[in-house]
Amino acid sequence: MIRKVPCKTRKNEYTLSVEKLEGLFSVPSVMPEWKPMYAELSLKDGSKQTILIRAIKAEEVDPLAAFIKKYTDVEYDFYDIVGARVFAELLAIKRNRMKDQYFLVGLADGEPIGIANGRIRDQKVNISLHTMAFKRRINAGAILFYAKCWYAFEICGNDEFWVTFESYNGWMLAGYNMGLPTYAWPAVQHELGGAKVYLLTREYWEQSVRDEYPPQIARCQLLADPPAELLKKNEKMTCPDSIEV
Repeated sequence: MIRKVPCKTRKNEYTLSVEKLEGLFSVPSVMPEWKPMYAELSLKDGSKQTILIRAIKAEEVDPLAAFIKKYTDVEYDFYDIVGARVFAELLAIKRNRMKDQYFLVGLADGEPIGIANGRIRDQKVNISLHTMAFKRRINAGAILFYAKCWYAFEICGNDEFWVTFESYNGWMLAGYNMGLPTYAWPAVQHELGGAKVYLLTREYWEQSVRDEYPPQIARCQLLADPPAELLKKNEKMTCPDSIEV
């Protein structure tokens, strides 16, 4: 807004470099490290699929964003809105426009089978953003979502994990299967569209979800210290040419 200057000044104009402006707009991220973990998924045909869950690398943001962008044209099962929002969250990493965002990728032989991301609001609250599974019928989404919960409570030491859902499948995956209550709405709103906040507390995590969700819902365990061979196979991420819905 333009206002009349109430006194004489030394200068009529001031010039700022864009580098100084960027210091005002960029958002610092100082987060606890996610060390790679892994899981052995039990498939419906009785076979096993071992996946590595690790943090995304800077050089993987662009190719994964290009892959995710393909979902924005899929008017099915809410892939379009979830894809658009995850695409924007990847850009936020690239442009330094989201505070303390963590972005986990699930990989099998270097191919992404899903992602799970969120951000740390403060010491008390960790906010779930999205979980996407790129491979169908392998139940990857469950263990990826669980990995975010693990990060919030076991690594970051947060007290609450705030979740919301765009799709019915997402709600079944966690809201229903974990039995999550909600905060009173609209008094408390999730930053994704002002939707209801489904709440996972540290107390409920320690009493039930931490030990019961993996065998009952994910049908696998989240394991530390991945074998060196698994780390090597998934050192480089290669996105497929087409998407699966």
